[in-house]
Amino acid sequence: MVIVGRALELAEIAAVLEAARHGAGASLCLVGEPGIGKTTLLDAAAGSAAGFLVLRATGVPAELSLGHGALLALLLPVRDRLDAVPGPQRDALAAALGWA
Repeated sequence: MVIVGRALELAEIAAVLEAARHGAGASLCLVGEPGIGKTTLLDAAAGSAAGFLVLRATGVPAELSLGHGALLALLLPVRDRLDAVPGPQRDALAAALGWA
């Protein structure tokens, strides 16, 4: 897939992924009006993330009252790895997500 006019954003995504491959953490935040290509950029990032576990969630207005709805959607596929999380963080996650 060729994404036109997004070379800067794609370069930033590539740089974050490359840094992560060397152990550095970072985050990117994609913001903007509907229809400007945020999902396309996320798809490109996921496609470039060979060797990584990619977790995604989509927020919807109906879930606004669920304080941790997106977090639950992100972590549900890896719930079996909860024991690998250090105790205090594991306990907080389990409580917040209703797993405890």
